[in-house]
Amino acid sequence: MSRLPLRIALLASTTCLTALAITAPVWAQDAAATAATEEKFLLDPLVLRAGQPKVASEVPQSVSVVGQQQLDDIAPIHIGEVLDTVPGVAGTGSGSFFGQGFNIRGFGANGLAGGEAGIVQLIDGEEKYYESYRQGSLFVEPDFLRQVEVLRGPGSSTLYGAGALGGVIAMETIEASDLIEEGKTFGGKAKIGFASNPDSILGSVALGWRPAEDFEAVAAFAWRKLGDTKDSDGNTTIRSDSSTPNVLLKAKKTFGDQYVAFSYQHLEAKGDNQDFDQMHGAQKDLFYPGFSWGVGDITTRDQTAKAEWGWNPADNRYIDLTAALSYTNTMKDVQQGDDPAEPIMDSLLGKRDYRLWKFKLNNVADLSGDSYEHFLTTGAEIWKQDRSSSVPSSSHPEGYTRGWSVYALSEVTWDRLTVNSGLRYEKQRTEPKDSVSFDADERSFEAVEPQIAAIYRLNDQWSVFGSVAFVNRIPTVDELYDGSMITAPNPNLKDEKGKNIEIGTSYTGSSILAEGDQAVMKVTLYRNHIDDMIIRAGAGPMAYYTNIERAYLKGGELEASYLLNDWELGAAITVTEGVDQDDVDLDTLQNNRLMLQATWNANEAWRIGARSTLAAGRDKPDGTHRAGYGVHDIFASWSPQAGVAEGIEVQMGVDNVTNTDYTPASWLGGPAPGRNFKLSLSRKF
Repeated sequence: MSRLPLRIALLASTTCLTALAITAPVWAQDAAATAATEEKFLLDPLVLRAGQPKVASEVPQSVSVVGQQQLDDIAPIHIGEVLDTVPGVAGTGSGSFFGQGFNIRGFGANGLAGGEAGIVQLIDGEEKYYESYRQGSLFVEPDFLRQVEVLRGPGSSTLYGAGALGGVIAMETIEASDLIEEGKTFGGKAKIGFASNPDSILGSVALGWRPAEDFEAVAAFAWRKLGDTKDSDGNTTIRSDSSTPNVLLKAKKTFGDQYVAFSYQHLEAKGDNQDFDQMHGAQKDLFYPGFSWGVGDITTRDQTAKAEWGWNPADNRYIDLTAALSYTNTMKDVQQGDDPAEPIMDSLLGKRDYRLWKFKLNNVADLSGDSYEHFLTTGAEIWKQDRSSSVPSSSHPEGYTRGWSVYALSEVTWDRLTVNSGLRYEKQRTEPKDSVSFDADERSFEAVEPQIAAIYRLNDQWSVFGSVAFVNRIPTVDELYDGSMITAPNPNLKDEKGKNIEIGTSYTGSSILAEGDQAVMKVTLYRNHIDDMIIRAGAGPMAYYTNIERAYLKGGELEASYLLNDWELGAAITVTEGVDQDDVDLDTLQNNRLMLQATWNANEAWRIGARSTLAAGRDKPDGTHRAGYGVHDIFASWSPQAGVAEGIEVQMGVDNVTNTDYTPASWLGGPAPGRNFKLSLSRKF
């Protein structure tokens, strides 16, 4: 395939956007002050998970933040609709709530299972562990989210886990401060919503309580009725009919310099006659006439619980200590459906659990001096993963993974220069359970991951940054022990070894084209060299996991956004290319694409906008071609600021306005959903 036009497009767009100071899908955020100028930039959001909190333009890696306003504009049915707006990120599953898997820069879930390989997925800082055959990898109620951060590349691997070659997806849930108005002790929000594709209904209520300065709590409940997903011709692609209640509970009590906090999330989806394969659908007649993956009565349960203690003595700047004990579990219970013509194979029935227990200590020491600022983050973790199944299956091996890690991240700023250096050591031992029918042995791995990144502020507007990181991705249970009636697991599977180099520039400015305007831009170029990359070779029952000697991935991302009076304009570019040692394109590559957005705040009540995604086609290694596409969405909101309707907000939108028939290059199946109408009504109290 020709790469030159895409490179020219990236360079031309970068030059043009830099000159005009137009800016990207970090759409307008809450005000954050830049350290260099103390000037308020609405478009430069605060990044919470890249070390010490700082605005995006001062982070020496490629980052995106989707804030509350953007979440309201998107009105997502599932987390995939949020991440579709982020450059460098692509879905690998389907339009179903239960078929969401993700790919960042070519790393992440493969087409047969949404999993954690190459990506760390966090909810309120806690890792989600899940990897099931032909199922998604992340189940979260979007109505509970207040912010989503995507940290592309391995720069955050030091803090959150070895092997994050693609990056980190960090989701933050609502806090009491999001619900309680200034000066009050209680507040909340109630919401009802509707969408047409998939046909769904949402009802939710969230309550915040702060009776005193030292205590606050949140209780939220959401009920979502999900229907089937249809393509642009109205044909059902994924059957996912279910009722999905969700609960979120949080509480925090402060005792002087210490605090204790507790949080719990619970999703429980019960579906009737759902497709077993939520990533691709039934795939009827795929292997032989009459074939189908079948339909069943499927329960999906997702739980995240955390207890945390913190100590930050006012008279000791070397201690900001937290200790957290957490438990997460994702469970699928698959029972035979009512249609005898589409049975699910017996080996795919039953209950599957993915449990993760973790204990983590973390401390941030302020080592700053008179002429420099220095924060040193150190920590240690110990964890156990338990992958279990009530029905033995070669495609779903059971196993335990036990591990521990220690890490340190230093962030030093001298005048205009900031240098971040990190080191993580991680050791894991994985053992198959007795149900694994093959002669499989316990495997032990270790990862040593050094990295260094720097950003230099050339002046109050421009910065340049770069980083070098070495990453080891340890194979998952599925990769180590997956087999079939024909193929056995690969006993010689190795860990992936990655070398990542990034360079980039960022810009923040104001009063450029007109008095009072604002602009933010960030451009990142990267190159990954992967030794022993793990892939799934073969097809059908002949498939198995193996290493390829080398792979190379390179590309770039541009994010830019511009604010003038009542207008917000944004653009983003994603370019990703990757080949193996034989110069054959990798199968995990997403579409190169351009995303545009324009929003008009017509008055205090009305907000109207549109977004477009223009994607280039992609040749696949099997000789097929995924055509390029253009998809356009519109949205609007009405939120009166006075009168009897004050506090009410109406959100409306249409996704895929032109009802385009398309299939993203990173999807194994398809096509993508057709036109979708959305409407919601909420009220704060």
